[in-house]
Amino acid sequence: MSGNGEPATSQPTHDTPTTRGTSVEKGASAYKGSSTKAILHHYDYLGDFYRLFLGEDLVYSHAMWEAGDTLEAAQRRKLDHHIAAARAEGAQRVLDVGCGYGSLLHRMVECHGVQRAVGLTLSPAEAARVRAQGWPRCEVRVENWFDHRPDGPYDAVIVIEAVEHFAGGTLWRSRRVARYREFFRRCHDWLRPAGRLSVQANAWSRYGWLASVLLSPERLAADGAPGRSRPTGRDAAAAVRNLRSGLHASRTVFPECFVPTRSELADASAGLFRIVSERRDPEDGIRTLRAWIELAEENQEDGARLIGRRAVDDIQRELRTSLRFLQEGRATTLRLVFEKL
Repeated sequence: MSGNGEPATSQPTHDTPTTRGTSVEKGASAYKGSSTKAILHHYDYLGDFYRLFLGEDLVYSHAMWEAGDTLEAAQRRKLDHHIAAARAEGAQRVLDVGCGYGSLLHRMVECHGVQRAVGLTLSPAEAARVRAQGWPRCEVRVENWFDHRPDGPYDAVIVIEAVEHFAGGTLWRSRRVARYREFFRRCHDWLRPAGRLSVQANAWSRYGWLASVLLSPERLAADGAPGRSRPTGRDAAAAVRNLRSGLHASRTVFPECFVPTRSELADASAGLFRIVSERRDPEDGIRTLRAWIELAEENQEDGARLIGRRAVDDIQRELRTSLRFLQEGRATTLRLVFEKL
């Protein structure tokens, strides 16, 4: 995960989110992504409920499904996909940015022969859970990617549904691209020659965030441009509903987050990486959210005792909104593989 915060006043440790960069880095980018406060709200406080419905491996990202899959099988297939896409099998060193509860770290060393798996998170609760497992060759750091100083190059970097935290809430595309580019620069520096970066993200449709929110599903699904016909009253009502849903999410569940587009990530990586593979898999997001919604409903009373009824209701509302956005073509599950130039 990415993070922000006040400059450190003492030597940082791996248990404290670090925020100090060099003067060169500060000149290049003063923004470091979602603040530590936002991360703690989403992953540590609300996370008490998430852990009740994510499944036994606690994977908090869209799975990769095949017919007859359980949630756990689909999640492990997704992890294996990114490990293969990044060419991380048997690698000496692999970095997982936004490592969550460590499922990818463990999968890499347990099943794919990775010699050292390093995970970054800004959530102390996630880091504590990883360390409690005692997994060999897995290292987790409570550390901002902006401040990461590896002791050697990485063979691969994997980022699964973390870039949503990297641009903050700015509505200006140019600012988002500049913030993503800072991340791609870091990855370029960390990777060996021809090293790969595998990314998964919740992403808007190809028309960008505003059109994805405002246009009807029929216009979003049209070939070519979405058309210039005058919106109907029904379209306007739906657009207002979508905007309200987005504002509610940013206030209650996903503070300081912004969903990227494919073109923003491509532009941000230009000259540093080439895209060698890409997929849009909205059905994977739909099936994952349906599984989470079912489990969340089964566990909502336990969740209310942990974080309160209102917070549980907020999370369930956002799960349903995310599902609807995927079903209506407003959003997708985007998977991109980049190779260092």
